[in-house]
Amino acid sequence: MNVNRHHITIVFRLLLAVTLLFISWQATIRNGIVVPIVNSDKGLHCLAFCTFAFLLDFAFPRSRFGLFKILPLIGYGILIEIVQSYLPYRSAELADVFADIVGICVYAGTIPLLRRLSFVQQYRQL
Repeated sequence: MNVNRHHITIVFRLLLAVTLLFISWQATIRNGIVVPIVNSDKGLHCLAFCTFAFLLDFAFPRSRFGLFKILPLIGYGILIEIVQSYLPYRSAELADVFADIVGICVYAGTIPLLRRLSFVQQYRQL
């Protein structure tokens, strides 16, 4: 089967949509994922937004990872906190937005390493 950039891009966009729905659901239900580690919530925020950044970058491969991709991610993180501030069983924390930004920065820091992978090189050249 011949797989081209369009097919791969569709897969990344679907993964992004599913991840967005899952994280939105987790952020608004009474008891989301709980990890029995101190400050695990911040780690989950960081992991989620690193994943979001990766999926967003690969879902739209024609544009570089810059403000066009970073600002919507940060906006989504802020939106989650605003929504949580209205939920009686949740709370909004500025530290969560900071953890989101750290996750985005972690992804940005891995970009030079990712570019060395043959899959990424082939995907960008298709």
